[in-house]
Amino acid sequence: MNDRGIVAVVGAGTMGRGIAQVAATAGFTVLLYDARPEAVTAALERIEASLQRARERGRLAQAPEEVLGRIRPVADLAGLASAGWVIEAVPEELELKRRLLAELGAENPRAVLASNTSTLSITALARGVPGPERVLGLHFFNPAPRMPLVEVIPGVETHPEVLGRAVAFVRELGKEPVVAKDRPGFIVNRIARPYYGEALVLAGDGVPFATIDRILRGLGFPMGPFELMDLIGLDVNFAATKSVWEQSFYLSRYRPHPLQAERVAAGWLGQKTGRGFYAYPREPEPEPELPEPHPLAVHLVGGGPLAGILASRLAPTAPEEADLIVDLRVSLGEKAYPEGVPPGRPVLTLAWAHSASLARPRYPEARGVYGFSLVPPYAAGQPMELLAPEGEEVPPWLAGFARALGFTPVVLPDQPGGVAFRILAMLANEAFSALREGLAEAETLDRAMELGTRYPRGPLAWAELFGLPALVAGLRGLKDELGEERYRPDPLLVRRAAVGE
Repeated sequence: MNDRGIVAVVGAGTMGRGIAQVAATAGFTVLLYDARPEAVTAALERIEASLQRARERGRLAQAPEEVLGRIRPVADLAGLASAGWVIEAVPEELELKRRLLAELGAENPRAVLASNTSTLSITALARGVPGPERVLGLHFFNPAPRMPLVEVIPGVETHPEVLGRAVAFVRELGKEPVVAKDRPGFIVNRIARPYYGEALVLAGDGVPFATIDRILRGLGFPMGPFELMDLIGLDVNFAATKSVWEQSFYLSRYRPHPLQAERVAAGWLGQKTGRGFYAYPREPEPEPELPEPHPLAVHLVGGGPLAGILASRLAPTAPEEADLIVDLRVSLGEKAYPEGVPPGRPVLTLAWAHSASLARPRYPEARGVYGFSLVPPYAAGQPMELLAPEGEEVPPWLAGFARALGFTPVVLPDQPGGVAFRILAMLANEAFSALREGLAEAETLDRAMELGTRYPRGPLAWAELFGLPALVAGLRGLKDELGEERYRPDPLLVRRAAVGE
C-alpha cells in the first residue's frame, strides 16, 4: 500500500469521482465508497476514460492503468477505517452530510474528516461528530481534475494543526489552497452569486438570455451566466443560491429568482436533462449583423480612463463643430448639456448609474438622448451597449458610431446600468463586502475567483479599473432608480473611494 497515505472518498458522483482521480494521480491510495455499488462501477469507468483523455492530450505523465490501480472500491463505511483522510462528496443536504460525517467519525476515530460542501456551514456539519476538531471543509471545483483551486474551510472547533495539515495535503494533491472563513458560500460561491443573480434580474426585466451571455463572453468570461447555469445544473445552482440566502438570513442581494425556480420545478435542469435556459443539443447562434462604421465629430464631456480611451480613437473637435456630445460623467445629477456646444446636437450619455429614460430630461437642448455602457478594460471588439429611452429606438448611425470606435454594438432594452456594468459592479461590491468581513485578504479573494471560476480578472482588480468613486456613484444610481437595497455600495468600498485608495 502506498506509504504516502490513504484517502477515502464517500460519494461516487461527479465531484466524488473527480476527487478520487485527483488523489490517485497524486500517488495516494484511494478508497471509493457509494451507497449504490453501481455508482462506483460507473465512476471507475468514467475515471478511466478521463485518464485516457488526459494521457492523449499530454496532461498525464503516468500510465492510466497505474493511476486507476490505486482506486479501490469499498463495500461499506467500515472499510474506510484505515484512511488518514476521509472526504465526503454526497448531495448538498445538511442533515445527510451531518449524519454521514458522524458515522464516518465513529468508524474512523483518527482520520481528518472533510466535507466537499460548496455552501454549508462546516461548524454546523461538525456538530455531533466524534472529534469535531478534525472536521473541516475541502471544497473542490468542477471538474476537479482540471480546476486548480481548493477552498480550505475551518469550522469553529477545527484545530489549527488540522488546518495546517489540510493546506499541506491540498498542495500534495497538486492543487492551490486558499483558506476561507466559515461563512455562507465561503469565498467563490459567495462572491460569484451576482454573476447569476443579477443576470436573472436583467432577464426578468426583458433582456434576452443569449444577449447577456454574449456580452459577458465578449468581456473574456469563458461562459455567460445562463450557459454556465445550464452546465452546472439549474438544480445545483439554485440550491447553492438558496443555501447562501437562507444562511445569510435572507439578505435581498442573494434572493433566488423565479425564472430559475420555475425551470427547476419543470425539471428543466440544463444540459443533463436536455433543456434549461437553452434547449440541447443547442443550435449555433447566428452571428449578429454589424453595421458599417459611422465616424462622427464628437465633443467629450467628463474625464476618467474612458475619456482617454475614446479621445485616442477620435479626432480633436471644437465644441461648435461637434456632431455628437458624449457625456462620460457617471452621476445623473451631474448631467447637463455642455456650454459652448450649439443646441440641437444629439447626446450619448454614460448610463452606469441610470437609464436613458431618466437621462433625457437632463438635456432639454439636445436632439435625441441615448445611453451607453462600456466597461473596462475597453478592449477593441468588446461590447458597447446602447440604450434608447422608453418608446424610442437606437438609431442605426449610433451603432455605426460604436463600430467606428472599434467596439461591437449591442442594443438593449432601456436598463439602468446596462448588463456588463450591473454584473461587474455587483461582483466588485460583493468582494468588498467579503473583504470588510475578513473572509480573506484582497489578493486571496481575487486569486480564488480567477482560479475557481476562470474569471478573466478578480472583482477587486476590476473595481480598480472602474475607479472606486465611479463604482460608488454607479451603485448609488442603481439603488436610486431601482429602489432595491441590494445595490447599496458596501461601506468599505465607500470609505476607500473617499480616501482615494
